[in-house]
Amino acid sequence: MDNRTMLDSPIFLVGAERSGSTLLRLMLDSHPEITGCEGYEFVVDLLGDDGSYPELPRYWDYLSTHQIFGSTKLEIDRSLDYQSLVNSFIQQRMDLSGKPQAAAMVHFHFGRILHLWPNARFIHMVRDPRDVTASVLQMGWEGNVWFGLNKWVDAETEWDRVQPLLGSNRYLEVLYADLIGDHVGTLQRICEFLEVEYTGQMLDYASDTGYDVPDPTKVNKWNKTLSSREIRLVEGRVGELLVARGFELSGLEPLQPTGVAMRLLKVDNHLKMWKNRIDKFGIRLFVERAVARLVPIESYRRSVKLRFNAIERSTRKQSWRDTGQEFSVRTVQKDQ
Repeated sequence: MDNRTMLDSPIFLVGAERSGSTLLRLMLDSHPEITGCEGYEFVVDLLGDDGSYPELPRYWDYLSTHQIFGSTKLEIDRSLDYQSLVNSFIQQRMDLSGKPQAAAMVHFHFGRILHLWPNARFIHMVRDPRDVTASVLQMGWEGNVWFGLNKWVDAETEWDRVQPLLGSNRYLEVLYADLIGDHVGTLQRICEFLEVEYTGQMLDYASDTGYDVPDPTKVNKWNKTLSSREIRLVEGRVGELLVARGFELSGLEPLQPTGVAMRLLKVDNHLKMWKNRIDKFGIRLFVERAVARLVPIESYRRSVKLRFNAIERSTRKQSWRDTGQEFSVRTVQKDQ
């Protein structure tokens, strides 16, 4: 494969984790003309902000312990340069599915996509940050709402940099609340953007994944799950951006911790995250991971990482449609 076979304008689903991007990916993957690609951060994670490519041996090594990549049937062709290789990962998914379009999900560093595919198109998923941070805490990824906002803030800040670089025909804004509250109308709008016909098959994902059909009760759950203090903390940190994204403030007085209060929030976050990780991975593996970061023994680091990946996979909600096609650990390397 060379640059003449590069995909011209692939589609990327971008936005913060826990914003509904997986749900939309499953809906798109159920369309007869679109394959949804999960977790494609690995195409941009090591790419420089200036578009500089990582050294290929370093990239191959990174892929060998990457949780999502290691769970797919994507092949590594070592005869390809970096740009052609990452392009092949999307093309392979299209070939495997037999579908003419792909929509790849990327949650961070998605501005770097334009270095690889200058004509890429984007669907930007947005969810109320109060619901996002509540969901992040439920996942155990952070210890309190202030730090649970990190992923949302990073993604929305990144989008504010990317969106001005795109023509109006190259991006679509989708609110999670619209996808849940009016899934047919919202999916019709998305299909129009992608130039395909809407079909009711887009809701078939619920029969063979761990995700249910859209549930309106999942919108604005924050006003029941977050305390008044937590709501004040969220709005104290992202109030202006929250309003800019079209959400309404609660009316509570925003809380912006400083000094000792901020230090206490950091300590609280660290302690709760450590507890979450120990509960999930066990004290032994938790300690081993800390040791692996300090010990320069690559085989040991790899072993620890792969054991972490196995536990992560076992605890994930099923978010793929064909267990025979995806998520069986297999990487084929073709040397020239």
